[in-house]
Amino acid sequence: MKPYDVPHKGLRNALSQVQLLAGKTDYSKFKEVERLYNLGRDVFRLLSIHAQDENEVTLAELEKRCSGCSDHDREDHEKLEKEQGAVEMLLSTIYSNVKEGKEAGLEGAEFYLLFSEYHAQYLLHTAEEERVTQAELHKHFTDEELAEFRTKIMKRNPPETLLLWFKFVTPAQSAQERIGLLKGFKMMAPVDFFNMGMGVMEKVLSADEFSELKAELV
Repeated sequence: MKPYDVPHKGLRNALSQVQLLAGKTDYSKFKEVERLYNLGRDVFRLLSIHAQDENEVTLAELEKRCSGCSDHDREDHEKLEKEQGAVEMLLSTIYSNVKEGKEAGLEGAEFYLLFSEYHAQYLLHTAEEERVTQAELHKHFTDEELAEFRTKIMKRNPPETLLLWFKFVTPAQSAQERIGLLKGFKMMAPVDFFNMGMGVMEKVLSADEFSELKAELV
C-alpha cells in the first residue's frame, strides 16, 4: 500500500500542465491568460487540499505512533504554502491586469520563473515523502490501516473535489492503477456520482484508454 502514489501522480501531472501553459501563454491575450488562470486556480486548490488532508489525517495518525516523525513534512507544508501564496497572488494580478487591458508581459515572464522555482521545490518535497515518510508509515501501520486513511480522506472531501482529482490523477496512472482505483470508486459511490466521474475521465483519457477502462468496469 503506497498512500502517496495516487495524489502525487495527480499533482505532478497538474503542476506540469501549469508549467507548460505558463510558458506558451501570450500574456497580451485575455483568453489565453484566462485559461492559465482557471487551470492554476484548480491546481492551487488541490495543492492546498492535499496539504490539509496530509496534516489532519496521515501525519496526525503518524504522530500518534511516532512522535516527531511528522515535523519535517509539516514544516515543508508551511514553507510551500507561503511560496504557493506568492505564485497565486502574481497570477491573480496578471489576470486582473490583462482583463483591464493592461500590459502584463513582464509579469508573465516573472510568473513563469516563480512557478518554475515552486514547481521544483514541490517535486523534491513529494519525492522525499515517498522515500522517507512513506517508509515510516509502513513501519507503523498495516496496509489495511493505510487504506482506511485513504478512505477517510476521500469521505472528507466534497464530490466536486473528488471529480477534480480524477481530472488529474487518472491520466497520470497506468491502466492497471486506473482500473483498480475506479473499481474501488464504483463500489463506494452512488451510481449518478460514479457516472459523473466516468464523464470526467472520458474527457481527459484517450479514446483507447477510456474504452479499456469501461470494459474492465462492466
